[in-house]
Amino acid sequence: MKEDVVSLLLQAESDYHSTVKLAVKEAENYVEARRKEQAAHIEELKKKLASFEKTESEKLEKTLLAESERMEEEAAGLKGRMKARKEEKADRISELLKEEVLSLLWR
Repeated sequence: MKEDVVSLLLQAESDYHSTVKLAVKEAENYVEARRKEQAAHIEELKKKLASFEKTESEKLEKTLLAESERMEEEAAGLKGRMKARKEEKADRISELLKEEVLSLLWR
């Protein structure tokens, strides 16, 4: 009977070690699967970020282009107004000179 008990204890210990090894292997497999899922998730996030950055960059570029065009149009308008003011000033100076010349002639 003593041999049966020893045999049963050895079998129980062997079963315990087998169970622990199996549990460790399953835990390792679980961890590896989670790592793969996490890596895939990170890659997906990187792709989404790259896409977002590209989209936002394109939007910014379009906005800057539109703003640049608007500023160029505004600058052209201001140049036109400045030219008109210079012409008005030149005309006014010309009128004043004519008046001065005429007044000198009549004296």
